[in-house]
Amino acid sequence: MVTKSKAAAMVLMASTLLVSSACGSGNNANSNQPSNNPSPSAATTTTEDNKETAAPDGKKIKMRVITITTDENRNNIMEKYIKPNIAAALPNLEVEFEPGGGGEDMANKLKTLNSSGDMPDVFWSDAGYFTPLKNTGSILDLTPYISKDGFLEKYAVPDALKHVDNGIYSLSSGADTYFTPVIFYHKDMFEEAGVKVPTTFDELIQTSKTLKGKGMVPAVTPGKDGWGPKLFMLQQMIQIGDPQAMADLVSNKTDFTNPSVKEGAARIETMVKEGVFPDGIANLDYGPAMEMFTSKKAAMLMMFTWELPNLAKDETVDFFPFPSASDKYDPSQTVQFWGSPVNGYAVNGKTKHPEEAVKLAEFLAMQDALYFESSGAPISLQTGNQANNRSPLMQKFVDWYNPIPNKIASFALNSIDAKTSAEISTQGANLLTGEYAAEDFNTAMNKIWSENTWFNK
Repeated sequence: MVTKSKAAAMVLMASTLLVSSACGSGNNANSNQPSNNPSPSAATTTTEDNKETAAPDGKKIKMRVITITTDENRNNIMEKYIKPNIAAALPNLEVEFEPGGGGEDMANKLKTLNSSGDMPDVFWSDAGYFTPLKNTGSILDLTPYISKDGFLEKYAVPDALKHVDNGIYSLSSGADTYFTPVIFYHKDMFEEAGVKVPTTFDELIQTSKTLKGKGMVPAVTPGKDGWGPKLFMLQQMIQIGDPQAMADLVSNKTDFTNPSVKEGAARIETMVKEGVFPDGIANLDYGPAMEMFTSKKAAMLMMFTWELPNLAKDETVDFFPFPSASDKYDPSQTVQFWGSPVNGYAVNGKTKHPEEAVKLAEFLAMQDALYFESSGAPISLQTGNQANNRSPLMQKFVDWYNPIPNKIASFALNSIDAKTSAEISTQGANLLTGEYAAEDFNTAMNKIWSENTWFNK
């Protein structure tokens, strides 16, 4: 994301292994590209959905769209899905597509257009510049429109679209919704060490001690710049003890004086001091962390499921949810999901044709979904097509993930401003050194949290 450049760079690099997270810019090309001729449903699905938008007098409504244009995936969506199908799906519209670039370029472009009153009808929204657009009324709450026409019902996880104010401001394929942190492990290494999959936090510590006693590195995750603690570890360690406390922290209903929040940080300290991670974890970057696991130098990997398709190629790899630390947490009932609900196709709140613009945003989101679906990525926006064959490990993940009723948004993308993000990175890295007490972490974080401007609307 724009305000979290270092973390986002690693995320976007990893996300290409699951085609793309569709949450921003800078994704690299993926080898699993769709055919030059999209599925017939790429046109027919959206045509049927949008028949009511056809102009009875034959006049076309002019619309302007600015979207991401930085990578091959986005270019393929535009050239092989959007452009070939838009005329049939939305016959009443004359759409001008304007390249937006991505990252800071996209942010600066939209901020400039917003200041000059020249915003497009539809554009790609991002958490990095959502707030100034919302504050000036330049982004439309889509809820009444997509509820009325039934588009909202196409999402398997509709709550993932909701901002903290319960509004829905953008539409996407929902690929991000399926990225969640889990613990991958090598089944053969567990068998060699004589350990079983832990179901409680205490068992995780004991399993790690046994693995270490067998000469193995128990677990690994990226620690450099506080990557792991900021993006998922702190959230998981709070969540496994008290999901409600984590949900309250994400929505700014509590702070770092909350006993359950403080206990989460203490669990990270415990893992470091009990030798769960390798020495120097605080300086371990993403690539080396992945290599440690894939080369079987570490038995476990704490990581988001965007790595699942790649890891599934190794038949010895399996995964399990983060184990419980109290009876308040059940991994079949609560899970963290990646992404931000404000990332996706948004509609200008000042457009002269809101209903038509919403239909256009729906069409664009559906083309994204059809593209990602064609390469086997799980998506929240259902296309109506039969799902592609999935690997057994991917199917196991989907079967576990889909029924979970309580999906908590990622704290790192939905609750902190740029300054707070940078501070959390530093504090998280300190906590991984083993020389920084959780008590000191919580004291520092509470001061940082009190100065966080994310919720200042």
